[in-house]
Amino acid sequence: MDFVERELVEIRANCEKQIASSKIISCSATLVRVDLLPDRPNRTMTVCLRFPEDYPKSSAILVELKSRVYSDKLLAELTRLMDDYAREHLGTAQALLVLSFAQQYLLDNPLCVCLDEIKQLRMDIKGVENSQNVASQLKLRQRTSCVELIARGGSYVYRVTAAVPDSYPNQCVELRGQESNLPTVLVRYLNGQSREIARQCVEPPLRLSKEELAHFRPVRSLYRTLKFCLEATRDFHQELCPICNSTVLQAQPESMVLDEHADAFVERVYCGHLFHQGCLKLYLSEPPFPKGGKLCPAKRRHPRSDAQTYMGKGATAAATSAASGSQKKLDGAVCGIKLAHDRWVVNVKTAEARWAQKQARQRELEEVVDFLQ
Repeated sequence: MDFVERELVEIRANCEKQIASSKIISCSATLVRVDLLPDRPNRTMTVCLRFPEDYPKSSAILVELKSRVYSDKLLAELTRLMDDYAREHLGTAQALLVLSFAQQYLLDNPLCVCLDEIKQLRMDIKGVENSQNVASQLKLRQRTSCVELIARGGSYVYRVTAAVPDSYPNQCVELRGQESNLPTVLVRYLNGQSREIARQCVEPPLRLSKEELAHFRPVRSLYRTLKFCLEATRDFHQELCPICNSTVLQAQPESMVLDEHADAFVERVYCGHLFHQGCLKLYLSEPPFPKGGKLCPAKRRHPRSDAQTYMGKGATAAATSAASGSQKKLDGAVCGIKLAHDRWVVNVKTAEARWAQKQARQRELEEVVDFLQ
């Protein structure tokens, strides 16, 4: 019995015993094929091993990795690491060693299932830092399978932790630990919208035909969710009030207006734009009063007016097409979305009556002044 045959006997006898959660698919002199973590379908990796002619004295075992879950970049990098590890053990049986090495790597680095998304987020953060010197950060917590984002925009910070479940990407990331020095209305928006983006990645819309429902597949939610948090936090401190054309947020969080009745209090309307409360009240209370209600006067549609913006090329294209269609109707002049706010629901007749009453009081005051003079 030659060396390879003895090693094959050892693999058949000990592989599934020594390497927990492994399954031998084939074991012959031409190919050894083993599934790692077969009990976790969204983390399974197939390892193919071949024995070269001069194995194991001068050549290491040949490794090929396959997976439907892990990215090609990860497979290439892990293959390189396994090749280096095998060369360190020339002259000895290498199959069980490299199989154990691969499985331990997957267990020690659970976030490798979303490697491409993490790399893309880091590129986005680096691009922001280069252009605006904004020190956002991305921290990996391999032990708990979590990704922590610290997004910055000016002096404002939003911190969120995304936990990656074992069934990812079939199950969306879980967002927790949100902390921020942004106004409460914006923190609520970030928390709610980011969860909605994550949900839409794995749950089909309610109004789908049977055929569309059959073709629905969950998509990865980590990048889409954290990209939204990063971009929104970065842009908040730069947004201008569409009425007075000055920045809505104070330069320093310590100067933020907390009194919800103050004119400088920050409000966010349903189309996504930010207003000073006083500016918004003034705009809504003055004519003209269109029959369908007032439209947002911002000069462009808000880039985050819809969660679909972050849901991929197809959805983005649809959202862009809808936005461009809306803009064409209004000759590209304004946002064009009806102004709505949960605290102020005023119909046209009520607004006109209030305006008329205000004008009547003003005329009465002017008459009194004229009489006294």
